Amino acid sequence: MNTFPATRLAKRLRFAAAFTILEVMLAIVIATGLLATAMYYYQQAARFRNDLLEETERIGSARLILDRLSTELRCSLYHPARSVGAKGGADWIEFLKSSVPSQASWRVQTESESPAYPETGYRLIRYELLKKPLPSGSLDNEANQQMVEQMTSQTVRRSGDTNDVLASLMQGDAINRIERRLLSAKASTNSVVALRINPVRITDRLKYLKFRYLNGSAWVNTWPGPQLPLGVEVSLGIEPMSATNLLEDYTNHVFRRIIRIPAWASANSITQ
Repeated sequence: MNTFPATRLAKRLRFAAAFTILEVMLAIVIATGLLATAMYYYQQAARFRNDLLEETERIGSARLILDRLSTELRCSLYHPARSVGAKGGADWIEFLKSSVPSQASWRVQTESESPAYPETGYRLIRYELLKKPLPSGSLDNEANQQMVEQMTSQTVRRSGDTNDVLASLMQGDAINRIERRLLSAKASTNSVVALRINPVRITDRLKYLKFRYLNGSAWVNTWPGPQLPLGVEVSLGIEPMSATNLLEDYTNHVFRRIIRIPAWASANSITQ
């Protein structure tokens, strides 16, 4: 019996069932492309998720600041005996507000303990925008040079020295809150000492803060005080004021709220 044709056929079938080098390389290239595509979309989704979380934190920070500032401003008051009330500028505000004294002032003292420092129910609150110098290289174009010339006095322009002007150009970096407790020096007198509390950096995710004050029917950028304004407009922004529009209006998105000050807060009703 001749077995050669059968052996030759078996070998041919065995070679036909195997993969060639070209097919293996093509499969590797396709698998690599699919994996790279999947990783790309995964990175895009992860980046989008991080951006969304960061944007949510920024919006949450702005909302918390606006809510807290609104609550404290609605509790603000004017103290005519001490001429303390509210004052502020374009990027800071300081005001007197009523507050419940701390628990230490309510605790009953024993004979062995030294008397607690008398504490009043007033707080001096200050919100301000912390600033930092503009980054180097941000004032190199022609528009920025024109801005510097507008901010420079004639003497500086003649001398050509703009270092002082450049050092004074700042942009927002974070928002601070400072609180001072007002303590009475003696229980039988009206003298008051301000106890300073270290500044608290509320957030560094918001780089823009601006206040406007309602003076009758007009909005002004500064408030000398000590009487309280009829209202305060608060504007918060994520991005700082750029170097190209320091002399213009803020062009980025803002979170804005107008806080109405109660009419009784500015009345001369506190005499002690």
